[in-house]
Amino acid sequence: MIPPSSRQTMQPRHLVAGLLTLLQALATLTSAELKVNFGSLRWPLAMLAAATGLVMIGMTLLLVAGVLALAELVGAIAATAIVAVVAGLTGLALGWTSLSRLEQARLAPRRSIATLAAQIDRFAELTKNDPEHDGDALKDKAHD
Repeated sequence: MIPPSSRQTMQPRHLVAGLLTLLQALATLTSAELKVNFGSLRWPLAMLAAATGLVMIGMTLLLVAGVLALAELVGAIAATAIVAVVAGLTGLALGWTSLSRLEQARLAPRRSIATLAAQIDRFAELTKNDPEHDGDALKDKAHD
């Protein structure tokens, strides 16, 4: 932390060095936070894949049984079409439900973003109080 007495006399090289150090620390923190966030999804996704395989086997057998049962009533082609439509609608409903649940997962590195925002505000305050680096002077130089 920068002592209050030296805030008025900070030089640009100190600000740049501090900013680079901050960015390195934030990159490390963000990487660690993302690993934890994605690591927490590993087992649920593996279980979901196994469950999907088992459900696919069961659904295939159920669809075959449905086609065979309906074939005696409406014919083979109509039975296949009816079962295909029902299976497709069921698949859409399951897909929509699973996507809405996946959207609820919080994977963004929120702590890193909050830390970065706080540090940017701190650096902005330090440079705002520095008479050598007045924001209006920088804008005037950009227009020249």
